[in-house]
Amino acid sequence: MHLIKAPKECIDYVILHELCHIAEHNHSEKFWRLLTSVMPNWKAVKARLDGMAELYLNE
Repeated sequence: MHLIKAPKECIDYVILHELCHIAEHNHSEKFWRLLTSVMPNWKAVKARLDGMAELYLNE
């Protein structure tokens, strides 16, 4: 995906998601709790990003 074209909030989500992997190397419950602690609305942001993925991939 052309992430640079995504809204800032979506880019922030991807960066925070990856930074959380420094502490938690998988998608365990502990990982999702950590992500929630730094970005409480991550589910909504991820849904927005997922919804735009096809749009960006088809450019």
